[in-house]
Amino acid sequence: MKRILYLLLLSLAVLSYGLPASGESPGRDTGGMPVPPLPEGDYSWMENIRKEHPRMFLTADDIPQICKTAETFENGTYLSMKKRIDDLIGSPVTFPDSLAATGESNRNHEWGYRASEAAMLYLITGDPVYLVFTKYVLRELTAYYQLRIDNNLNISWYVFSQICALCAYDWIYNDLSEDERDGLGQSLYRAMYGIAWHGGGVRKARFRENVSDFRSGCYGPAVLPWYLGLTFYGDGVDDGACREMVMKGYDLHQKMVAFRASMIGEKGGGVTACAQYTLGYYPYAEYDFIYTFMSATGIDITEKMDYLLGLLTYMDWVMLPGNREYGFGDVHHYNCLLPHRDMNAHLSELANLFGPTHPEIIPVVQRMGKSLTERRPYDGIPFLRLLHKFDPGAMKTKASARNVTAEQSIYFDTMGQLYMRSGTGEDDTYALFVSGGVPTQHKHYDNNNFIVYKHGYRAVDSGTRPEPGLHLTHYYCRTVAHNCITIRMPGEQFPEYWGGPAANEPKDVPIPNDGGQRELLASKIMQYDETPEYVYIASDATGSYHEDKARLVMREFIWFKPDLFLVFDRVESTRAEYPKAWLFHTVAEPEMITDMEWRETSDGGATVCRTLFPEDAVLEKIGGEGKDFWSDGRNWPLPVLTPDDYGYSKRHIIPPPDHPQIGHWRVEVKPGKPSGKDYFMNIFQVGDTSLKRLPETPVFEDESSMGVSFVYGKHRYTVTFDKDKDYGCDIKTERK
Repeated sequence: MKRILYLLLLSLAVLSYGLPASGESPGRDTGGMPVPPLPEGDYSWMENIRKEHPRMFLTADDIPQICKTAETFENGTYLSMKKRIDDLIGSPVTFPDSLAATGESNRNHEWGYRASEAAMLYLITGDPVYLVFTKYVLRELTAYYQLRIDNNLNISWYVFSQICALCAYDWIYNDLSEDERDGLGQSLYRAMYGIAWHGGGVRKARFRENVSDFRSGCYGPAVLPWYLGLTFYGDGVDDGACREMVMKGYDLHQKMVAFRASMIGEKGGGVTACAQYTLGYYPYAEYDFIYTFMSATGIDITEKMDYLLGLLTYMDWVMLPGNREYGFGDVHHYNCLLPHRDMNAHLSELANLFGPTHPEIIPVVQRMGKSLTERRPYDGIPFLRLLHKFDPGAMKTKASARNVTAEQSIYFDTMGQLYMRSGTGEDDTYALFVSGGVPTQHKHYDNNNFIVYKHGYRAVDSGTRPEPGLHLTHYYCRTVAHNCITIRMPGEQFPEYWGGPAANEPKDVPIPNDGGQRELLASKIMQYDETPEYVYIASDATGSYHEDKARLVMREFIWFKPDLFLVFDRVESTRAEYPKAWLFHTVAEPEMITDMEWRETSDGGATVCRTLFPEDAVLEKIGGEGKDFWSDGRNWPLPVLTPDDYGYSKRHIIPPPDHPQIGHWRVEVKPGKPSGKDYFMNIFQVGDTSLKRLPETPVFEDESSMGVSFVYGKHRYTVTFDKDKDYGCDIKTERK
């Protein structure tokens, strides 16, 4: 009886909601916001847009398969969704702090997710309680949207929850009365139109509104016209505006697809080389477009977007044991975790969309899926997995995962990252070398940087990302925080980086002169070779430095498999008196073995490093309390944050000051006397804590060349560098 009474009360509430006054239209008259002019182009595909509902992400023909998926391999997704909604039914829908400065400061926007979940449950079960609850949530959610629009406030940084609310309306459309379509439908349209971004100058911008172009995540209100137009297309709400929004949305997504396809590069990649972004929420823009284009038109566009397979390759190589990442760019070094729960969803989506036509990806998906087992409570679009037609984990295919020992390095040219690994296990060696690339988003001044991982971070990217905080702008992004070369020219002024001081930090603090780089890109791989025994890289980062101080900054980086590294740097400054330094950052304090050799242990692993040249080099340890983030004569510690710093968000949690993964020590190698041209040669090995010493390394030098020989593994190596060239190396390998 309570269930029946609840249905009746909610039905009455929805029927009485939001009927527009006679003659009122939510279309052209939407708060004085004009619809952009009709774009030019080929839109012949629009003739295929379905007149019937549902058409957002799914059609009526898809429902039997959705029911089957919910009963079988995605039964866990279904049951979790059902529990979330069942726990809410019978309780009021509320929006605390509804006029907060940003919708991100609370979870009110998540009611859009709940609306789509309730509607999905109705499609699967046919139970009218879910239909009525969907109407109730949409009614209250629309009123909340309108309240924030009337006060020029955002809904959320991401538009996913609003897309889900539109899906909910589309999916229950056939069970709405004419009055409900007029009242609930037009009010929802009007609110969504006010949320959507229709171009500059149309309305005022909003605080924390993610208005960005096709080169970014494409998950803000700029993409909403596509979904809003499709939802109401041809329904008589405002057909002209809907048509124009669909066309505008299509154009935006085509630009996004073209840009993202170009960013995949020769071997793979993503929108940006910062994994937190490219492997987080960014790919949902593509999935959502594919699903909605196909469901609305019946046209399969997956093969036109098969560049997404390169995302899978990139995802494969950026992974470290324990779902960690290398720490490249603006990532939080609290635990250096990849967005592995999102990557779990990406594996599933890529397998569903491309597995049938590209069965070779299934073994890779299955291998990676063994480590990416953790899921979010619900994905960026919580119902997507229920649209899948097969379980990739159970698929059998004649194709096999590639032999990871056959290919132990890969250069992602657009990302500017060269990855190396001895395998994909807990005991393997992993390295990243930074050079080249296209995107500058969230990239640091770190050209020719290297990061090495074995039983923890052996050569670490130091610092972390407080937001706000001078640590980010004055240390973390700078060359001094990376394993690079510095050349200090007195009086040099460096470019600013995004971000600013915390509330209790001074304003207008000059950028420190760390002696580092001033260009985010401007480096280039000159030579890259892989043999069964080693990987050789030559990279020119000269253009990254001020032309008034640097004539040549060339690094030759050699990885002798599986865990020995030789780094040779040719550095020529415009003036001999400009100090040069070679930097190596560690998690724990290095222990000096000799004046030219040190050892560091942390996280169950060890590094031993020896300086071979300059022969008169001076090694200095810098770090520890009060000097752990030292640059230009002072420390740049993590800020002590106050409520004023997080008035809009609490998501940027920073680690305690003594947290090891942010790296508190570095070794600086400096020439013993000033010189215009210097050669740095350093050899280091990584391993577990049983690693105590390096091989013997006799060196040699004459007027035209210099080098080193050593025995490692089953080979004797003699490595000779040509001093008369900007780069050039001869590696002789002899079996012992």
